[in-house]
Amino acid sequence: MSDDVYFDGDPALDSRRRHLERVLKGGPPRRKWPWVLALLAGGGTWAIWRAGKHAGQQSAAEGPESEKKGS
Repeated sequence: MSDDVYFDGDPALDSRRRHLERVLKGGPPRRKWPWVLALLAGGGTWAIWRAGKHAGQQSAAEGPESEKKGS
């Protein structure tokens, strides 16, 4: 075995070149639609929760008389 190590070119420049090649050859950018879907689902859940909370407050404010009238 030889203790002499031979580099074909500057390792620092080769490393940068390989990094740029990986960046340029990289796949398509990540899609943003899962984030949009998550925001819509969260907003819809929040809206349903608020509507249910509002309906519960209205029925509690009307009192037990409204239950007798409906039956």
